[in-house]
Amino acid sequence: MDTEQSDYTWDKAFFEKRSTLFSNFQMGFIGAALMLMMMDLSKIYLLAPLVVGLILSSWYKHNLDNIKDEMKGCTLTFSPKSILISFPQLETESRITFREIDEVEAHKENFVHIISLYLKQDDKKVQLKGMKDTEQLIQQLKTAIKTVNEQ
Repeated sequence: MDTEQSDYTWDKAFFEKRSTLFSNFQMGFIGAALMLMMMDLSKIYLLAPLVVGLILSSWYKHNLDNIKDEMKGCTLTFSPKSILISFPQLETESRITFREIDEVEAHKENFVHIISLYLKQDDKKVQLKGMKDTEQLIQQLKTAIKTVNEQ
């Protein structure tokens, strides 16, 4: 198995960058609305898009904060026949052998990379949200699963 990098962590910089971006959007929408009201241009057709933008940026920031609270400090460590996934915020740790993994799937949801590990038993799914180097992690997982299943 390829052991270039055996530990993967959640992408703290991504979450901080996005959180700051959406906080700035919120302040910008509020500032623009206040500016329009001070200039006596507070018409519904001018303020409505700002309210929609404020609601959408608040909703997205709330979702990011929820994911950050869940995944903060998450690590994934490879060993020769299994992976150890640690969620410090949820105070859980689980070891999953490569034989237990049925499929590895990756997708983006709200601009956050999500890696889903589908397990053979109990039709259970483990989701890793916002991990660093997702492409490399997926490739290493698929290679390890293939190697173990060929033995």
